[in-house]
Order: sequence, then structure tokens, then C-alpha cells
Amino acid sequence: MAQETLFICQPYVLGKRGALKPQPPIAYSTEAQAILRAHRIMDSGNVAGVDVVRQTADPEMGDYDEPVFIERLGTVPQVET
Repeated sequence: MAQETLFICQPYVLGKRGALKPQPPIAYSTEAQAILRAHRIMDSGNVAGVDVVRQTADPEMGDYDEPVFIERLGTVPQVET
């Protein structure tokens, strides 16, 4: 039961009819790396938006806590609260 903290950079592109389509997520070992990558992805102009989230998980058990949004750039899906 090894809990670990994941930092995930989740880019989105606009699909047909303007719907947001998630691209493959990119995992990092630190929050700073994920934020830096998110800004670089946005600066490329190839995406509509990027979410950076922190998530605590136990991958061996398949237990994942709810993600905590650290930064949201550009056009990203709405999150229900």
C-alpha cells in the first residue's frame, strides 16, 4: 500500500464541432515540472487548454483520490463543484 502523489499535465484540443478532446496525460514527479510543461504546451499554440492536477493514489490497489486542480490554462472542461 504505497501511496504516491501524481502530478499530471492534461492537454485538450478542439475536436470537430468545437468539442474539447483530451489528449494523452503526461505524469511528472513534481508540481513545478507539470506546471512548466503546461505553460510550454500552451505556448506552442497546438492546444486549446491544459489542466495541471495533483492526485494521491495507490496504483497497486487501484485507489485514486479525487484530483486537485493546481492550474487551468486556456479552454478546459468545466468542473462541477
